[in-house]
Amino acid sequence: MAVTTDQPAPYAPASAILDLIERHRNRGLPPLVDADVLARAGISDSLIPRTLQALKTLDLLTDDGRPSEVFEGIRLAPSGEYQQRLAEWLNAAYADALTFIDPATDDEVAIRDAFRKYIPTGQQSRMVTLFIGLFTAAGVMPPRQKQAAPKPAGQPARPKVVSARRITPKPREHGDNVVQRQPAGGLPPALAGLLATLPPENGYWTQERRDQFIATFGAVLDYSFKIGEPPVENEAADAQPTAS
Repeated sequence: MAVTTDQPAPYAPASAILDLIERHRNRGLPPLVDADVLARAGISDSLIPRTLQALKTLDLLTDDGRPSEVFEGIRLAPSGEYQQRLAEWLNAAYADALTFIDPATDDEVAIRDAFRKYIPTGQQSRMVTLFIGLFTAAGVMPPRQKQAAPKPAGQPARPKVVSARRITPKPREHGDNVVQRQPAGGLPPALAGLLATLPPENGYWTQERRDQFIATFGAVLDYSFKIGEPPVENEAADAQPTAS
């Protein structure tokens, strides 16, 4: 099977395909690769269908889910020939697109144009990302710097998390635990600003935005709140001498 315009083109993440190739080279995959095998290999549930489809369309698996001769050839290739085998596999799998573009010299715009007739149309950007990721791993394309996606109009800016010197709050009175009071409103400003970037209830956001939010949330949380038990003041150190 190969990538053609008359059938759905692969659009799984390149990292998922390359991880499975490395797994097969180093540990081997079962004789029959199905959704359960991909789940146990660490592929998330949402990516399993498109990853399984990509493996078959790219001729790594047969129609009944068994590793193909091409896949076995990549598995058995010596390390010095690994990228060459990848390039040979990709040249055959993407032969249709390669009649219009040369991944060694063409830029991303030209590659995007070459995929405009492939289906499903709504996944063409992911097709291009997969194509570039695989040909980069094969050494055909130089690594590309990831460009930041333009911010949609009206989207609030994410707060910038900066490191700050921690200041130990003063105790309220002798013997009391030190309590760090929150500003009026209940939440630290940085945390409140981050939560303000969430989409409306029952709204949508991209996987990339969600992952960025989760990563930033942990940093802001650690910046706003200390980890550990509150310190207790040592009353003995403050004891006053009694008059004789």
